[in-house]
Amino acid sequence: MMHLNYSLALRNIFRNTRRTALTICLIASGLAALLFTDAFIRGMSVSMIKTSTETFLGDAQIHQQGFREASDIDIYLKDNNSLYQKLENIKQIKSYAPRILTGAMLSSSENVTSVIVYGVNAEKESQISKLKQAMIKGHYLTAKKGEIIIGDDLADLLEVDLGDRLVVTVSQAHGGDLSQELFRVSGLYHFDDRFMNKGLAVINLQQGQEILNIQGVHEIALRFNNVQQASDTRLTLWAELNNKELETLNWRQLIPQLSSMLDMSQYSTLIVSIIMSLLVALGLINSMFMSIYERHHEFGILLAVGTRPRQLFWLILLEGFYIGMLSIIAGVFLGGVISYWKSVTGIDYSGTEFSGVSMSEPIYLIIDVLAFIKISGFILAITVLSCVYPALHAARLQPSLAMRKAL
Repeated sequence: MMHLNYSLALRNIFRNTRRTALTICLIASGLAALLFTDAFIRGMSVSMIKTSTETFLGDAQIHQQGFREASDIDIYLKDNNSLYQKLENIKQIKSYAPRILTGAMLSSSENVTSVIVYGVNAEKESQISKLKQAMIKGHYLTAKKGEIIIGDDLADLLEVDLGDRLVVTVSQAHGGDLSQELFRVSGLYHFDDRFMNKGLAVINLQQGQEILNIQGVHEIALRFNNVQQASDTRLTLWAELNNKELETLNWRQLIPQLSSMLDMSQYSTLIVSIIMSLLVALGLINSMFMSIYERHHEFGILLAVGTRPRQLFWLILLEGFYIGMLSIIAGVFLGGVISYWKSVTGIDYSGTEFSGVSMSEPIYLIIDVLAFIKISGFILAITVLSCVYPALHAARLQPSLAMRKAL
């Protein structure tokens, strides 16, 4: 009888081809939307992390304890050589870049504005940030005295170009005496970030230390072999680099709003899944009840000749299972093709900001085979469960009444 049920269930779903096709389209479309959403969320998360960490931030940063809270230039890392040696011996760290930073007044012959001045080691900085790749005019830092690179928006504000003079005025550490230094614009850069283009100026590390009258650095940006390692708090390096003197934070701690948004994206996927599941369930229940009402007479005869209600119950579930399997095949194909297409071409979000992060590159979808399997299995389970109520209704039919009912 079970063999009969399999073949009968497969035949029954094509008795009304149009209704079955519409039902399969509904379920397949919902599945394709879920697969696309999952791949998009994964791609967006990776893109946002990459944009945030590779532009300038780094995967993690080291500061002297208290610096980030006070933003005080007097609080800086002093024992640099031993710290650099320790960083070179940590296998998860690919590269590092020391920096000094301070608020300053930047003045030209035409205008004056406040900026954040960073002093960087040109070679090491190129291994951490995209500052060198962002140059659009002139040249990157070459460790020569008097070099300064600024954003193109800042150059427009100050009405300067390559070779023009700029005066940087800062308060020195350990006393606050004013210090001024003359620079010449050696290069212009452009990022898809208003602050970096308009509020940032970059000079060589050694000259920055000289004008601030310090020997150490305020910040060391880190690049890991894999950005996922920066989120792994189980690594021993966090214990080594966090103590009474040092504070080492990963990108999640440095930009908590981005971390929160990425965590919330998982709930967004869950909400979309629930909505799609409800649509699939309601559509399938409606379709199955229509099929059952059309076959009341047939079911009445089957029950009258000895078919058990349990067998009728499993027959309806089998029909739902077959519909689910056909829907999954169609949905995985549709969702896979669209997701793969956008994983190659990407979705252009250039200039758009998410949680303070300016997207500079297209979002390339990331297909996770395991996630595809899980989502497909979830939809199949919803499809079969949605058939339980219609199947119970069919199993409880009274043969004498069912044979008298017809649409």
